Amino acid sequence: MKITLVPRAAPPGRLRVWIGVLAKAPPALTWAIARPDGSAVAGTQVKALRALASAIPEALLGGRAAQNFTGVYEIGGLAPGTAYVVTASTPDGTSGGTLYTRTLPSQVPPLLDRPFNVLLVSCFHSGEDRHGAGVVAAQLTGPATPDLTLLLGDQVYLDLPTLANFRKAAPALAQKFEGDYRANWQGEAGYSQLLALAPTASLPDDHEYWNNFPHASPIIQNSWKPEGRKSWTAAATALYEAFQFSYEDHAYLHGDAAQLGDAQVIDVEPLTFFLADGRSRRDPDRHWVLTQRGLAQLDQWVTSTIAEKRVGVFITGQSLLDPPASSYEGRVADYAMPNYDDFLRITQTLARIPSARLPLILVTGDVHWGRVARIQDTHTGAAIYEIISSPTSLVSTVGKDQWRRIWDAARGGGDGWPRHSEAADVSDFLWSSAFDKRFTCRRIHPQKGNHIALLSFVRSGAGVRLRTTYYPIHDESAHREPRALDEITLAPV
Repeated sequence: MKITLVPRAAPPGRLRVWIGVLAKAPPALTWAIARPDGSAVAGTQVKALRALASAIPEALLGGRAAQNFTGVYEIGGLAPGTAYVVTASTPDGTSGGTLYTRTLPSQVPPLLDRPFNVLLVSCFHSGEDRHGAGVVAAQLTGPATPDLTLLLGDQVYLDLPTLANFRKAAPALAQKFEGDYRANWQGEAGYSQLLALAPTASLPDDHEYWNNFPHASPIIQNSWKPEGRKSWTAAATALYEAFQFSYEDHAYLHGDAAQLGDAQVIDVEPLTFFLADGRSRRDPDRHWVLTQRGLAQLDQWVTSTIAEKRVGVFITGQSLLDPPASSYEGRVADYAMPNYDDFLRITQTLARIPSARLPLILVTGDVHWGRVARIQDTHTGAAIYEIISSPTSLVSTVGKDQWRRIWDAARGGGDGWPRHSEAADVSDFLWSSAFDKRFTCRRIHPQKGNHIALLSFVRSGAGVRLRTTYYPIHDESAHREPRALDEITLAPV
């Protein structure tokens, strides 16, 4: 039996813990919560948000016995911004898992304290990692210790290897997908080390399903017909729910529990994070990326952000600065968010924040390069910043990778990232079709190669100061030097 614990984001004063158990049957669990010095913590309550159950639902086991059990548990009665040791063990003490973690703080610390650090991770292909994720995880200590990790999409590549002839039945697909997740979530090194650093919050992008989900992909044979897409979706959704889905209570928005496609909201005063799932319920006819519930959540979040004069952080699986994909690009690669009918509503809702003279941060992954861009509202003077962190470990592209290596060698070598693309520039104006030339854009930093990014916030008056640091992930130490960007101030104007 093996027990793995991964911290999940929760409101201040609570811990959420994802648990994975490799066993022949789900064991009874005994939970213990202590301080780092070993002293017990009194008055805690443990409740199951998702009770321990087979990672593959019974309907998709195909007659096989379950071998991996997952769940999400919440521990209440704790102090904000405090370190704890959580242990989940079998009653007889023969097996257990231990987690060293911290609750989220209730507010961003002042200037002279350690900053509130948010780690950005996306696009991880385990087959190309070579333990680089573990190496960079070891760098994040002391003032760089993360308090929150945002998983921005493509945490797994369920559609690899490319051009594989995957089994058609959903149970066979579920078995394959469970193995992909198990390697990242329950492994001994690499990605699992990043997951253990701080409470995590996840968003899916297309590779949590298949490339260009929910549309057919020319390189995914199972997506060519409706029945193939249906089987794949059922299996991929089940494993996403078992490993990544947030089972938080949305009573403050809807009066019921979370549904697939809902957003997550995390508040650390004066920051408020909105994680928009624009993939799980994306419409095949390109009418919407967000569900009606998700759009209602967005509207309420923007209203609350303005009323409380907070610094909004809007997180998506794709960039809001992307131009729409052409018909060919959409069919072959991936449609962008502007290709969907609700994009106008999403951007008009977000534009209420700079209209209220408040700053906004846009965060995403997806594109296999990093970038920081600055957008200026010429009407109010408010600033919007986009921050992209991608990839953590670049997926292999047959043919293209080999050609780029040859081209680099022909030019004398020396490019530490011959397989990686340069960061794209931005258009001069943001969302010009709806806002004309109101929002001017410029790129202020491109980041090439495998990396993660750390956003470090400190309180500054009514707003915050932010420093973004990119941590390259490379086999050679010469290419692993962190790049700290100039500090920016985010405050009402």
